[in-house]
Amino acid sequence: MKKNLSVVYDKNTVEFVTVAAEFCGFLERVGEIEHPEFVDKVLKLLPLLYLKASMLPEHAVRMDEFDPEVFVTEGDYERVRAGVASLMGRHDDYLEVFVEDMVYSDTPIHQTISENLADIYQALKDFVCVYRLGFDQTMNDALVICREGFAEFWGQRLVNAMRALHDVKYNTASGQEDNDGYTGNDLYGGLETDDDGSGDRWE
Repeated sequence: MKKNLSVVYDKNTVEFVTVAAEFCGFLERVGEIEHPEFVDKVLKLLPLLYLKASMLPEHAVRMDEFDPEVFVTEGDYERVRAGVASLMGRHDDYLEVFVEDMVYSDTPIHQTISENLADIYQALKDFVCVYRLGFDQTMNDALVICREGFAEFWGQRLVNAMRALHDVKYNTASGQEDNDGYTGNDLYGGLETDDDGSGDRWE
């Protein structure tokens, strides 16, 4: 049993708990954040979260027959989802092919960033809350459940949301116009001349 419980305090587990708690706290403060800051921050948290989840110990096994207590209520979930949806506005919706319903459809399925992030929040918040209780056996089982959920469910939600958020940050019309009034010819033209315009800088 001691060997099994060592995963609870493994370095990779502790680092995952830290990132998971930061992610949950960030989504709980979504009403205090502006849209550009939110997109930028969450695009940094999601890949870090994916990395840390992929490094969780794989040899842990369930110890109790019953699942650990859950903490996220339907109201908690909806507050996070609605907060993100309000902040994202028209950019919340996107089309996705990596969902279970695609087996019944030959076209992309409508998804929302807000629901994806709320799904991740629910899994991670329940996990973090169990860890805060400090009971080794339930911490172990919560870790196993969270790792399995990452592989089977919320890990895919994470990468789906990341793709959509990347598009919002880098491919929206507003992002394409943010070039201080310069055209592509202006930018590339600057590489062909030196500071005095003589044109022999690269010779």
